[in-house]
Amino acid sequence: MNFDDYNWDTVIKSKQSPFTFDLKQITEYRDLIFLFVKRDIATTYKQTILGPLWYLFQPVFTTVMFIIVFRHVASLGTDGIPPVLFYFAGTIFWSFFSSLLVSQARVFYNNKDIFGKVYFPRLTVPISVIFGELIKFLIQFALFSIIYIVYMFNGYPDFFSVRLLFLPFIILWTVLMATGLGLMISSVTTKYRDLAKALEFFLSMFMYAVPVVYPLSEVSGRFRIIFILNPVTAVLECIRKVCFGTGEISLYMILYSVGCTLVFLIAGLLLFNKNEKVFVDVI
Repeated sequence: MNFDDYNWDTVIKSKQSPFTFDLKQITEYRDLIFLFVKRDIATTYKQTILGPLWYLFQPVFTTVMFIIVFRHVASLGTDGIPPVLFYFAGTIFWSFFSSLLVSQARVFYNNKDIFGKVYFPRLTVPISVIFGELIKFLIQFALFSIIYIVYMFNGYPDFFSVRLLFLPFIILWTVLMATGLGLMISSVTTKYRDLAKALEFFLSMFMYAVPVVYPLSEVSGRFRIIFILNPVTAVLECIRKVCFGTGEISLYMILYSVGCTLVFLIAGLLLFNKNEKVFVDVI
C-alpha cells in the first residue's frame, strides 16, 4: 500500500512555501503555548526570593533614577506630566518593547533542544513569548494604573478621557513591531550567536535615541527628523497622548510607524518560516 492509502489521523508535511501559515494547527496546540509560558516564567524566577515581584522593582528603581538624573540634574522637561508618571510610563513600555524584541530574537537559540527533538508548530513558541512578556507588562501596568488613578483624583482630572480606549491598540502595535523585528533578527542570530548579545547592548544605547526619558518636544533642530523617522517614537508619543493628553504626534508619524510595523511583521514571519527548516543544522 502507498503512504496515501492509509487513513491517517494526522499527516505532517514540510512547508512548501514560506507563505504557508497553518493557523488552525496552531490553535490546536494552545495547551502547548500555555506550557511554554509557564516554563519561561518558572525558569526565570526559579530559586529567587522575590519571584515575580522583580517585575515591579525594576521599573520602580529605574523611575527613581530617571527622576534624579534627568529631571533634577539634567533639568529635562516632561511636558507638564508629573515626573513619576512620565518616567514610569516610558520605562514600562520601553522595557516591554525591548524585552519582547530580545526574546523573539533568541527564540531559535533558546529552544534549540526541543526544536530538534519533537515536532510541533514552531510559531507556538513566538506566540508563547508574547503572552509571557504581556504577563510581565500587565503586572507593571497595574502598578502604573494605581499611581495614575491617584494623580487623576488629585489635580489631574483631565487624565480620564475617551482617549484611553485606544490604549489596547497601542499595546498591540508595540507587540507586533517588537515581534516582527525580533523574528527578523532571529534568522541571523542562529548563525551568529554573538549578535544576540550585541542586540542587548544596542538596545541599551538605543533607548536614549527614542523619547523614553524626555518628550519629543525637547528635541529640536536637524536631529528632530531622525527621531520622527524612528517608528518607535510614534508609539511612545501616542502613549503620552492617550494617557496624559500631551505628546507631539501627527497622522503622518502614526501611518509611517504602522506601515513599518506591518513590513517588519510580514518579513519576520516569512524569515521565521524559511529558517525553521534549516536552523537545526546551523545552530
